Amino acid sequence: MTTPSADNLDLPPAPKSPSASEIREWLVTKLSEAQGTPPSEIRTDAPLIGMGLDSMQFVVLVGEMEQWLGCRFTDNPLIDYPTIDTLADFLANQLAQGKTLIDPTQG
Repeated sequence: MTTPSADNLDLPPAPKSPSASEIREWLVTKLSEAQGTPPSEIRTDAPLIGMGLDSMQFVVLVGEMEQWLGCRFTDNPLIDYPTIDTLADFLANQLAQGKTLIDPTQG
């Protein structure tokens, strides 16, 4: 009998962490859908708070983001990373490090 090793185990490949541009695209799509505007009208350098979403829509957005990324946030990431660009860069960095519990205040 042989002992299983990493070389002979039939494991699926590890999921690839999304890049900052993939996270950015996802956020633009979600905000576009929520606002009913074309994605081309969503500015990635503008504050998310000024995009016309109410607090419940932001809670839903954060929950969907956690589900899509396979992580949990210890705090609302939109507070410390107020634009799509800053949030996408932060999240991509955290996920690339293998983090699944993300503390936005520790970025």
